[in-house]
Amino acid sequence: MMNLPPELQNMQRVSVFGMGKSGVAAVRLLKTVGLETHAINEGAVEVWRGKDGLESVLAIECMHTQDDAQEVFASSGLIVISPGIPTTHPVLAMANAAGVPIISEIELAYWFCRHVPVVAITGTNGKTTTTTMVFEALKLAGKKAFCGGNIGLPYCDMAQKVLSGERFDFAVIEVSSFQLETIREFHPRIGLMLNLTPNHSERYQGLEDYGRAKLRLLLNMQAGDDLIVGEEAGEWVEWSASTKATRHIFAKKNLPVDFLRRFDFTKGVLVGGHNRANYYCAWKTLSLLEIGGLDALFQKFIESFPGVEHRLEYVGTFSGLKVYNDAKSTNGEATRTALAAFEGSEDLYLVVGGKLRNETDKLLPDLQPFKSRVKKIFTIGMTTERLVRELSGEFSVEAAHTLDQLLEMAKQQKLTGNLVFSPAHPSFDQFKSYVDRGTQFKQKVRAALT
Repeated sequence: MMNLPPELQNMQRVSVFGMGKSGVAAVRLLKTVGLETHAINEGAVEVWRGKDGLESVLAIECMHTQDDAQEVFASSGLIVISPGIPTTHPVLAMANAAGVPIISEIELAYWFCRHVPVVAITGTNGKTTTTTMVFEALKLAGKKAFCGGNIGLPYCDMAQKVLSGERFDFAVIEVSSFQLETIREFHPRIGLMLNLTPNHSERYQGLEDYGRAKLRLLLNMQAGDDLIVGEEAGEWVEWSASTKATRHIFAKKNLPVDFLRRFDFTKGVLVGGHNRANYYCAWKTLSLLEIGGLDALFQKFIESFPGVEHRLEYVGTFSGLKVYNDAKSTNGEATRTALAAFEGSEDLYLVVGGKLRNETDKLLPDLQPFKSRVKKIFTIGMTTERLVRELSGEFSVEAAHTLDQLLEMAKQQKLTGNLVFSPAHPSFDQFKSYVDRGTQFKQKVRAALT
């Protein structure tokens, strides 16, 4: 057995609950270091055992359905849960009562690579773009960085690489409230708390409950660390005042004049003033990391960074209709940010809809400021008719139901201007994920409108 981090020494059995991408990565890491590992997932084992190569890592007798979970957990020294599983899940009740430690995949990964300085980014919106910007800018500076966590690769994949001898200068990790709920030692050298707006009403009682979960980012930060906080984080600004880390507070709508004058943003390819704030967070992070020659480096970065897929991504222009893919939008604030990026007099068409989170959710308050700009709204997915009823009093709204019908309408109505696909809802009614949603949208656009 390899040298284990202190937290895993003398550990007899570890269970991983949830066989999503991060869960499988956790199993792979634990098996690499020789620990007895068991996997628990919803559904029949035969259905999920081949996911992401799991069957080549774990024996069939170590794979269990939720029916056997309590028995497996009772004999486990540690439980690693996937982000989508709350600690209040019924099958965890016995483990909770017995005091069995329950941690997230990012906590497990950190135990193996705590020597690599962490930049951790959280917030309701913009965290993926900011995470990618920090990573790409560090690469441009010649630094070896890992990018993952809540996006892309699981953090455990980096731990696996570290075990094989690969060296990293930095770990750039996007972290969600779900992942932060069960951290213990996870310690960012630089933390970014971008904003805080209502989200995940299916899991949290309200904004304060949601915010407190994200505030755990500060749990282990100390003097010598840095925390970048957006004023849009609301009560976070006040709550974070107790941190030992040095705070750097910025306002998205009032960025430092010195920063705005320092660079020529007109040479960049990203649309929307909100991206200036994302640039600022990336630049401030590299500045705090004391990256040399930063001004010239960052101007080059602005001019070369193409943006992030599915985040207000330019798809193309088709017979005078410019199409943008913002499939990552799963809440009203994200869609409001996307709409605010479009200035000028061109017609603006919006596509919204997806899976309903909560019966009390309303989209109209986020869209109302754009009443004079949005010429028509098309609705799709589970919320198609619900959104027609909610929005039709203030906007011209048409039910499209599916992407295929939407694009047929766009052709028939000969739309010109800007068509923005920014759903403001989760994707799981018609798609596997927001990535699947955005990928299908782009494919269908190019097939239907070319």
